[in-house]
Amino acid sequence: MNDRNKVNLSTPEPEGRGLPSTRAQAEGLKVHPEPRPFTPSSKAGLRAAERVKKLSVLTLIDMKPNKMGALEEYAFHLSKTLLENGHLAMVGFAEYPPPWLMEKFKQAGIRVLRLSSSDGAIPFIIRLRKIIEDYGLNIVHATFYPFYSPVLMVASMGNRCKLIYSDQMSRISHSSRDFKSLLRFLKNRFLQKYVYTIIADAEFIRESQIRDFHTKPDKTSVVYNGVNLKRFAKADPAQKSETLRKLGVAPDTSVIVSIAQCIKAKGLGYLIEGAEMICQERPNSIFFIIGDGPERSALVQQATALGLQDKVIFTGMRTDTEMFLSIADVFVLLSVWEEAFAFTLLEAMASSCPVVATRRGAIPESILDGVTGILVPPQDAKATAEAILKLLNDETLRQRIGLAGRERVERYFSLERWVGETIRIYEKAVSS
Repeated sequence: MNDRNKVNLSTPEPEGRGLPSTRAQAEGLKVHPEPRPFTPSSKAGLRAAERVKKLSVLTLIDMKPNKMGALEEYAFHLSKTLLENGHLAMVGFAEYPPPWLMEKFKQAGIRVLRLSSSDGAIPFIIRLRKIIEDYGLNIVHATFYPFYSPVLMVASMGNRCKLIYSDQMSRISHSSRDFKSLLRFLKNRFLQKYVYTIIADAEFIRESQIRDFHTKPDKTSVVYNGVNLKRFAKADPAQKSETLRKLGVAPDTSVIVSIAQCIKAKGLGYLIEGAEMICQERPNSIFFIIGDGPERSALVQQATALGLQDKVIFTGMRTDTEMFLSIADVFVLLSVWEEAFAFTLLEAMASSCPVVATRRGAIPESILDGVTGILVPPQDAKATAEAILKLLNDETLRQRIGLAGRERVERYFSLERWVGETIRIYEKAVSS
């Protein structure tokens, strides 16, 4: 690696960043489709005195938490809000969180359980039924579990517990007219009577539920994901220079960041191909690819073959992604598959960082082309490079788009709005 950028990835996340002092004035800001702004009350939209029936909720997420990521934070704040308003709330993960994260849940009074379907269907059903009965649960809210899973349905049957799914899954387009689809139609239509609703994280995902999983329209609802706005902010020039210095990067470097699994569906190879074009025009550019996965070695080889081993930096998994977003000039997500409502896009916008992303799946529901980012065709390295260069070469445009992105997240995609709308669904479920 040359002397100009000797990247040091051991730097902890800098502290003391505040929220931006100005808001974007994006004229004619239109949302397609238009999410409903959420106006919280003094207790995140809940008034305990008005409760007709107490909520007893198990938030069940089939994942192994290793950081306070977007879903972990959602489960934490959802449960904390419920507890503060006199309800019962607990969280189940496929594995226990690391000790420091477990302690955070414990200090908030949130019980964390280990519930893993990998232990076998029968043990899972027995344990979940016992938890439902022992705690008198009236809501089980499952994320990353197979839709219309007989295991979950058997576990929740016969005890007045409402089963709710969240659909946060990106998907690969497939035919809905084959024999497998017919079997799926018959199974899902039969099992739907045991599910209260499926909460899609975008209109695109809801439409896919109806089309591909044969979910009845009245069995679906949309609640957009949200992010904790306090965690994300744009670094001021002095903060950025200091962070770059700690990372071993020259202060005048243009920083492009992508946070994604190293899998083909994320299109990182097209970013690397585009990086070659960008570095020809702007040699003071560096690309941070944050994430890991089975394609990482191949992507490293691709970058090396193009002579970009000093320009494209693979950080692996990080717990300080806020730091990278705070110094990013451009954030990039080049999904090839039908992307769900990506948290990383919301986090980039919350950091006042302009986005370049593909027009796939639910991405156009978060990114307004030309307003909060630039949308490009999938699998198009040239269009990607041109969009990134357009932003890098125009500081005024970058600032305008970045501020518009922050305003959009503040208005529509906050963590408080996400939690509040979810609880309203719970209230409706237990009163029905």
